[in-house]
Amino acid sequence: MKRISTIKKRFSMDQLITGIELPQWLDVLKANDFQVDGTYAHRAAWISALSVPTTALSAVEDARFGRQLASMEIDPTPVFVLGHWRSGTTHLHNLLGRVPQHTYSTVYQVVMPGNFLTTGKVVPDLSGRFMDQTRTYDNVKHGWHEAAEDEIALAKLTGLSPYISFMFPDKAPKYEKYIDFQEATGAERERWKEALRYFIKKIMLATGGKRVIIKSCPHTARIRLILEAFPDARFVFIHRNPYEVYLSTLHMRSHTDWENFFHKPDESWETQRERQTLLLGQRIYERYLEDRHLIPEGNLVELAYTELAGNEMAVMERLWATLRLEGWERAEPVLQQYVDGLKGYQTNKLKPISKKDKDAVYQHWAAVFEAFDYPREYPPPSPPSATPVQETTP
Repeated sequence: MKRISTIKKRFSMDQLITGIELPQWLDVLKANDFQVDGTYAHRAAWISALSVPTTALSAVEDARFGRQLASMEIDPTPVFVLGHWRSGTTHLHNLLGRVPQHTYSTVYQVVMPGNFLTTGKVVPDLSGRFMDQTRTYDNVKHGWHEAAEDEIALAKLTGLSPYISFMFPDKAPKYEKYIDFQEATGAERERWKEALRYFIKKIMLATGGKRVIIKSCPHTARIRLILEAFPDARFVFIHRNPYEVYLSTLHMRSHTDWENFFHKPDESWETQRERQTLLLGQRIYERYLEDRHLIPEGNLVELAYTELAGNEMAVMERLWATLRLEGWERAEPVLQQYVDGLKGYQTNKLKPISKKDKDAVYQHWAAVFEAFDYPREYPPPSPPSATPVQETTP
């Protein structure tokens, strides 16, 4: 196998696995045959060194809060934001999670899932000024207290996540089954559900019992598993033009993959990344469409990104009513202030899509084109101009 020769972001220390505890880190390394290339030895050294105090602090935290967490009830039930990467899930996560009665997993909480109750008031204040102000692949605000995907925490707590495949691309197929857990063992499914409940309880304990808004794109394919853990969970699914989702996902991965590699990928990595994106997306969309009927009536809202963008307040009011969420009167002014602060935000400009890629996207993601009536043509045809009505004088 010939490895890629041009290395990008070699000295990035922004790995998703940062904050993992030592036993889990050793399990990940063992599962990947300790395949760390010398190019990225500094990353492995950094993760390993940090894992030692992380493990000790997590042990202290378990001793302090273990009994309390074990006896906690998760009430109110969480709300799960579903959708493929780059569909508007982060925007929706922020909108739902920023109101007084709700909360979400933060960047610090997913980086340090084992000890954020103990360290969360000290470390972010000391280190926050060293963080980038926006994410590396778009203009979304970044910081310790901003919203983040719980999948990052679950990857560290369980090792059962497709995100690990981005770090060890040679081993990618063994992790892709954790997109939907359909091929996982019963023990793996139980371990994952227990980790999810544990993490949500810790967020609720940190925030005085607020309703937790959870967002991870792989959850879109895990409706069955989530309902086993939370039969009355609420869901919001957001979708976007599949061609735009594909292009934007590749743009994101052109940054995040380089930030997470522990070995140099094959020289055909870019082609492999395109195929992996198509196959993972196909699995996510098809599983969602197959399982959405399992969600109890009144617990699911589906919307398009174009419905939400620029019309946030009306959409949020509808979500509050449909999902029977409490406290719209308290939420409305907070949301209005947040939405007002987004004026001037610039989305990424996507490159044109080739006919070859369009055909591939349509072939693999045909289910979502059909389910949500997206045209095969791209850019989509403009609606015909309305013919002006001629007024006549009576």
